[in-house]
Amino acid sequence: MDKNKVALPLGLAFKEAPAEFVDAGSEFAFSVALSWPEGVGREGAGYRVRDGEKIVRSGDLPKPTDDGSIALALTAPAQTGEQRWTLVVGNERAEGALPLRFATVPHATSLAVWDNPSPVVRGAGFKVKVGAKCSASCGLSGRTVEIRDEADKLMAAGALGDATWPGTTSLYWSELRLKAPRKLGLHSWTVRFAPAELALPHGGASSSFSFVTVAEPEHSVSVKVVDKKTKAPVANAQVRLGFYRAVTDERGAAKISVPKGEFPLVVTRAGYEAPERSVAVSKNIRVRIAAEALPEEDPFGAWTA
Repeated sequence: MDKNKVALPLGLAFKEAPAEFVDAGSEFAFSVALSWPEGVGREGAGYRVRDGEKIVRSGDLPKPTDDGSIALALTAPAQTGEQRWTLVVGNERAEGALPLRFATVPHATSLAVWDNPSPVVRGAGFKVKVGAKCSASCGLSGRTVEIRDEADKLMAAGALGDATWPGTTSLYWSELRLKAPRKLGLHSWTVRFAPAELALPHGGASSSFSFVTVAEPEHSVSVKVVDKKTKAPVANAQVRLGFYRAVTDERGAAKISVPKGEFPLVVTRAGYEAPERSVAVSKNIRVRIAAEALPEEDPFGAWTA
């Protein structure tokens, strides 16, 4: 623009404002509505984004979208904190400015724990899968995750693998080996992820999982689930004997190893109802459960004339 000419004011307003908080180093987008002075066109128009006197980005003004606004995408600074930028749009005849205010924040990370068995025999080894994910889908392979007990004692640590969990785009995971404590009962352990040496700032994350330690199994309980009326085996029934669980096979049979004691026996299966009972175990035993088939619901039963 000729410095001797005075530019007419160009109206700028957000059509869609930028997010208040943006992950450091990530791309963010917004759109702006323009109000050109009467008789002034957008020919030769450009834009520039300033951070103080520093030009962050500049270029030709993008073509308007269907609603007449212009859409822009910028990359946030890698440093966290409040950002005070200015968008300037104009050409030789008109110019306008619009403040850009946002804060860059560390990338949020989250943790997931799965395939954790329960119950676990006291003193026995077991494995769990742990995954970490970044809100901006950053690569987290090679980063350390650790598991600590209730007293904050380190129980296991390992590096996240190079591959992401199937069906996800950024859940990096690892399988960690643990040893169950000797103390019987419920335990709640914590998984922690402390991002270090990443190119962009990330927040840490923690998650917890629980499991029950039990005594060494001494006896077996063989459960047979049949249809009360037809005597046919009921497959895929969930069998719970206290903390212990199993699923019946095509013969309606399930076998559970337990220590000596008395346990509530609960059998569930969609479409069936089975009585709950208590089972005293002092030797290997067999239990037969007659499950009653529930009547099928009439899909038209709730209709009224």
